[in-house]
Amino acid sequence: MSRVIRQPLFILGFLTIFLITLASIIHATHFDSAIPQTEWLKDSEGNMIAGAPLEPAKDYPFGTDKYGNHMLEKLLQGAKYTFGATFLTSLLGFSLAFLSGTLLAFWKKPGSKAMVKGMSSSFYFVPLSIIAYNILHPVLWEPPEGFAYSLTGRVIYEIIMLAVILTPTTALLIADETREILKKEFIESAITLGASPFHIFKNHVLPHLQPRLFIIFPRIVVQVLLIIAHLGIFQIYFGGTSVCYDIFCDPPMPIANEWSGLLGMYIKQINYQWWLAIGPLACFTISILAVNSMAAGIEKGLAPPKLSSKKIRSPRKKRSKSIQGYTVTPKDFKRVPNE
Repeated sequence: MSRVIRQPLFILGFLTIFLITLASIIHATHFDSAIPQTEWLKDSEGNMIAGAPLEPAKDYPFGTDKYGNHMLEKLLQGAKYTFGATFLTSLLGFSLAFLSGTLLAFWKKPGSKAMVKGMSSSFYFVPLSIIAYNILHPVLWEPPEGFAYSLTGRVIYEIIMLAVILTPTTALLIADETREILKKEFIESAITLGASPFHIFKNHVLPHLQPRLFIIFPRIVVQVLLIIAHLGIFQIYFGGTSVCYDIFCDPPMPIANEWSGLLGMYIKQINYQWWLAIGPLACFTISILAVNSMAAGIEKGLAPPKLSSKKIRSPRKKRSKSIQGYTVTPKDFKRVPNE
């Protein structure tokens, strides 16, 4: 792991995620998650020259919404919810996939691999966001009579459902990796000596599977970020979508200022108030790039080190130099008498 931590790509991705999360926590603890407002712009004589929503400026780099709320503080407020939900969902999905994938790899029943792969193949072709939308919409979209479940219940339901949706494809990937390890000669030797499946898994499979798991987990995090962003565009916000059914109402609103909610609220205004949607879009893009950068750093750090070409060529050079420097003299020959 020390080689992974020294990789520049891993350091870059980790610092990006860490600094965004730290800024969000500092905004919550030191500034009480306050969101400043600028409803009107005035000139030097005190005349109003513009009203919210305001374009990005020095005092509000990401602009303001129609109520004058600064978008930068809204994004900072939502970062901790977005990362928290993503991490919990990824961790649960990864755990389920690891458990089911390794069990599937050790399942020796004839035809089991083809049966499970056939059942799970639909998840490769149907976008996971569509599956998630159909499962989550009945619970997260507020009906006229109000939510049927509490906020905690809706959050737990969403995290569990997203984790379950992610499990089949990831489990198949882990099962394939495990089967490749089970084909090794030392595994066959252990089976011949009478080792139990648990002993083989713990002492022989897990040490070789562990590096691959470190690479798979960041990919799950990216998948969760993409699904949450897509659900936001479908107006299925994390924790629930607050819907007003009166005649004059605001559009559906998120419960918190998490990024998918901000993206879903402002994506339709990107043609005329572009700064409202650019902020959450940029946050998702930077986060995904950072996680991919960490994954690339992990993969590079876990790869076996390459032998230096200088170390291989140096003995040959020395040998060739010693041969070139040798001169043949008559003393090197010995006359052999004829018999």
